[in-house]
Amino acid sequence: MQVVSWEEVGRVALQLIIAIGLSALIGWEREVRGRPAGIRTHVLLCLGATLMMILSRAFSPQGDPGRIAAQIVSGVGFIGAGTILRQGSIVRGLTTAASLWAVVAIGMTVGMGTPQYYLIALMGTLLIYGVLTLLRIPEERIQQQNRPPQLWVTLEARAKLDNIFTVLSHHQAELLSFRQEFPDQPHTRVYVLEAVLRDHGTREAILHELLSLHEVRAAHWEVG
Repeated sequence: MQVVSWEEVGRVALQLIIAIGLSALIGWEREVRGRPAGIRTHVLLCLGATLMMILSRAFSPQGDPGRIAAQIVSGVGFIGAGTILRQGSIVRGLTTAASLWAVVAIGMTVGMGTPQYYLIALMGTLLIYGVLTLLRIPEERIQQQNRPPQLWVTLEARAKLDNIFTVLSHHQAELLSFRQEFPDQPHTRVYVLEAVLRDHGTREAILHELLSLHEVRAAHWEVG
């Protein structure tokens, strides 16, 4: 059994503190954005990866430390998959899953236990944070420009979407996704539908036909 000195304990404590600080920055950005995995999730994953790397290095005289590191990389995929949701043709949570995978890499780097690797982990954290914050602006602009038009429909509370789908199908509009919003007025339901239209003129024809339905209280298009 290998004896751990107090000096080694202090070094491990420093590594864990560094891991907490670096991963908390990434988790804070996700928390502010309202994503399902926030500060605690990112910190816990980074701490776990750091501890596993410390153990793998401690076991290196008896075996291959790379085996534990490989299991860390494959194991985090199950956690990341839990943050990914699919709504119609829209996939959400991919960026959060990637940030979880990235903080595990940060934890593994910190777990290497040398000042050079601490610096590498810091540089990686700053780059990841920059990608999440700075690249979000051009990405959202591109998505806004390429986003299909959104159809907002306010229905009576007991009404179904069957007639709405029929109108879209009649005008050969391809429905990509739809979601329900919380209305300000009682006894109504608000739906937002994204659809690819055959041509620009179809938009007004769909709107005119929808407004003629008795269950439709209001309807309008929003274009990105």
